Amino acid sequence: MGRSMVEASQSLGCGRMPTLFRVTLPMARPWIFGGLILVFMETLADFGAVSVFNYDTFTTGIYKAWYGLFSVNAAAQLASILVVIVLVIFAAESWMRRKQKFFNRGGHQPVQRKRLNGPGHFLASTFCGTVFLLSFVIPAVQLLFWTVKAFAVEFGTHYIRLVANTFFLGLMGTAVTLAVAVILSYSGRRMTDMKTGMAAKLSLSGYALPGTVLAVGMVHVVAWLDNRISGTMDLLGVQLPGTLLQGSLLLLPLCYMIRFLTVGYNPVFSHMTRLAPSIDEAARLMKVTGAALVSKIHLPLIRRGMVTGGILVLVEIFKEMPVTLMLRPFGWDTLAVKIYELTSEGEWERAALPAVTLVLAGMIPVAFLTFIGRNKTQDVPEG
Repeated sequence: MGRSMVEASQSLGCGRMPTLFRVTLPMARPWIFGGLILVFMETLADFGAVSVFNYDTFTTGIYKAWYGLFSVNAAAQLASILVVIVLVIFAAESWMRRKQKFFNRGGHQPVQRKRLNGPGHFLASTFCGTVFLLSFVIPAVQLLFWTVKAFAVEFGTHYIRLVANTFFLGLMGTAVTLAVAVILSYSGRRMTDMKTGMAAKLSLSGYALPGTVLAVGMVHVVAWLDNRISGTMDLLGVQLPGTLLQGSLLLLPLCYMIRFLTVGYNPVFSHMTRLAPSIDEAARLMKVTGAALVSKIHLPLIRRGMVTGGILVLVEIFKEMPVTLMLRPFGWDTLAVKIYELTSEGEWERAALPAVTLVLAGMIPVAFLTFIGRNKTQDVPEG
């Protein structure tokens, strides 16, 4: 919000704390509420932690109805209730922000940071250090200790297969998600009508769905498609050996795309909108149109956004467990699924090695993303 608002408040006699509570926090309320909504949605969609600690929620109830009671209909009913809750939350957020408008008339002026001294410095450092210690250092040290103890037993051909399955599904899902993100971004850049905007928003709404809900919904759709395909093949005199889509690897990349399209779309679209219309006009003068325009002009210019979106999607797929657990082919385990199976049986030490591998698989791409972010330069000049 810049420092002009803070300076105006202080010129009217407000100190630092009154300015914080009467100016800064009220103006930041929409973004604070948006962050709370994000945390609430992630907690609502969580499956691994609540199942390990045997705490029943909608997500665990959906899984038990499917695999415990063998009732897809009961799982679908629970999933529909959870979808209604999600829609109510988004409607409440829109209603609370319906009359709010925020402007920055004077341009962005960064607030000058003040170095803390004395007790303030100690308290701030202690708070941040405690959060880092509890959330990362202590769990990481414990995982490393268990990994050293169980490494000789757990490391082998089956473990290499887990890593290969994880990367294979991650790369497949990332490729499909990026392809759809580029198509949506290009369509949104070329066509700015309301129908295209609504279609893009509906396409990006899958991130709000918990993985268990998405899995149940996809099973119903795929079962319907399989029945139609089998009926058509029977009419043609062709007998299929089994279901075509259910229990196949084709379903998982599609579900990953629906679930994480928002993650890959935002960086790609932000870079796509930087491309000036004059670039397209110059390309057409050179008789570069259609697919050649996209492949030779647009894709090279938005490659940084594609790399960013691809890394984010890849990390999300590595961590995704409910969709993979409920839709994977028989025997096709990943690191996340193996961690869930071992921890649900109380084998915490055996689960340490895949857990550490999953942490490293997520940290390395994020570190690379941070590195390229520091050296980020604008791909296309503003003019």
